[in-house]
Amino acid sequence: MSLARLPPQAAPASLAGVSLLGTSRQRQKAQPPERADALAGVVVRDLDDHELRVGELWQDQPAALVFLRHYGCTHCRAHAVELHRARDDFAAAGVRLAVIGHGRPEHARDFQRAQKVEGLELYVDSGRDAYRAAGTKVATLGELFNPGSVAQAAKNLASDRIVQGLVKGHAAQLGGVLIVKPDGTVPFAHLAEDAADNAPAGEVVEAARAAAGDR
Repeated sequence: MSLARLPPQAAPASLAGVSLLGTSRQRQKAQPPERADALAGVVVRDLDDHELRVGELWQDQPAALVFLRHYGCTHCRAHAVELHRARDDFAAAGVRLAVIGHGRPEHARDFQRAQKVEGLELYVDSGRDAYRAAGTKVATLGELFNPGSVAQAAKNLASDRIVQGLVKGHAAQLGGVLIVKPDGTVPFAHLAEDAADNAPAGEVVEAARAAAGDR
C-alpha cells in the first residue's frame, strides 16, 4: 500500500509528528542576556571529562564564549579555525577565549585534532543547558539550508578545505558568541540566525578589547 493511501494516524512518525533533523517548526527568536547569571552555574566538561562551572571562565577576566552548532558543522569548523588564528589577539587583550560545543568530550577531542586548533580551550555541554541560558535558538529547516549557507559552505571548502562532517549532537542547534565581564554583564552578543551566521573573529576581538578596557 502506498503512503498516500494510509490513514493519517498510520503515517510514519518522521512525517507526522517529528521535525526533520530536530528543527523548529516555527522561527525562533534568539534572546541574548544582559547578564550571565543564569549561565554562570551551568556545568560543562573539558576534553578530559572534568567538570567546570561556566562562571569560572570570567571570574578573573572578561571571557569570550563561543557556542558552536555542533562539532561536525562546516561553518563551526571554519569559525574555530578563524578564532584559533586570532587567539593571540584575545590573550593580548586580557580576554579568555573559550569554545563550547555539545555532544561528548571525545567529539571535542576529535574536532580539535582534525581542525588543528589545539590552542583553543574547548568544552562540552551535552545537555545544551548553556545554550539555553545564553539565549541561542534551534533553527528551522530553512535556517539550516538556504542559499547563503550553501554558498558559505562552498567558500569554506575553497579557502580552507573545510568540509561538512557527521552530526555530533543536535543538528539544528544554532550557536553564537557572548562576551562576559567579571561582574557578569554581557556587553557584546552575536547569536546566530542561521547555520552560517558566525560573528567575524575581528569583530569579536574588537568587542573583547573594549570589554577588557572597560573593566
